[in-house]
Amino acid sequence: MLLLTTKMASRDCKESTMKLIPYLHFAGNAEEALHFYTEALEGEILSIQRYADAPVPSDEDYKQKIMHARFQFDGNLVMISDVFKGSPLQVGNNVQLSVDVDDADKMERLFAKMAAGGKIRMPLENTFWGARFGMVEDKFGVLWMFNHELKKDEEDK
Repeated sequence: MLLLTTKMASRDCKESTMKLIPYLHFAGNAEEALHFYTEALEGEILSIQRYADAPVPSDEDYKQKIMHARFQFDGNLVMISDVFKGSPLQVGNNVQLSVDVDDADKMERLFAKMAAGGKIRMPLENTFWGARFGMVEDKFGVLWMFNHELKKDEEDK
């Protein structure tokens, strides 16, 4: 009944969706982990972007490292990357929660609320990969990433 009531109450409002996606970070061995998890979980790799593909400079020995990859298994999505070269990585900060929001205004509100009492690690901004993206560490030390895929009319905002 609660679900029905919530659906009925939201009929007059624009409905939006959000997805929570785990994001795993590695210190140079993301590709090995990606293949291991994909095989172990009987999934499939959806995409791989390397540091060489990005418009930011990277050392030659890091160009083939994974900047961003996605794999799925049984209806679940997981994202993986190698941290920027030289960035510290320790167990505890190698997992972030990524919230994919289909409404830009809602993402702005949620990001501001999550940042209250915490620390903005990367302000929300439009990115070269066609999304509005930002990162925050909440007041409890949990790392969050917010992502909104830009539509054509939002790219110049």
